[in-house]
Amino acid sequence: MKISTKKITLLGLCITINMVGAWIGVVLKLPIYLDSIGTIMAGFAFGPIFGILTGLVSAFVNTIGDPIALYFMPTQIIVGFTAGYFKFLKRKDTLSKVYLTPFMSIPAAISSALVATYLFGTVTTAGSSYIVQAIRAVMDLPDFVIVFVIQIITDYADKLISILLISKVYNMGAFQNILKK
Repeated sequence: MKISTKKITLLGLCITINMVGAWIGVVLKLPIYLDSIGTIMAGFAFGPIFGILTGLVSAFVNTIGDPIALYFMPTQIIVGFTAGYFKFLKRKDTLSKVYLTPFMSIPAAISSALVATYLFGTVTTAGSSYIVQAIRAVMDLPDFVIVFVIQIITDYADKLISILLISKVYNMGAFQNILKK
């Protein structure tokens, strides 16, 4: 695992992408998170260790704009690992990404649902929290069930959008040239 100036610079860019995405998601109260685009990019480009590292640093840095971001660090670790480990997510065809994204989004949703339910009582800074609260008001289901169902839907959408976007960038000739020595 060779660490070069280029790799450190690209990891810094990935962390910045996560910060901007997270800020947009929190400020606009979107039902998707946008906080792991850079983590997925680092995992795609450099493998699971760098995906995890990007997710860890992003979780710490994102607490500047979102104080609860640190508690979702396990989710960032899962996303970073799966982005680097499951090479099939980099495929060029869109249809396979639709079917394969659950390998990333389901473990991430489980992690996020546990944190949101048991640490924050279902109320977080994410836009999906509004959906959870609306469903809680009209349905008498256990909190974890509601949060988990919403997390499955929102995490899938978030990760699919991120993977589709990053795949386009990753498979561009110009980006591949940057990655080469």
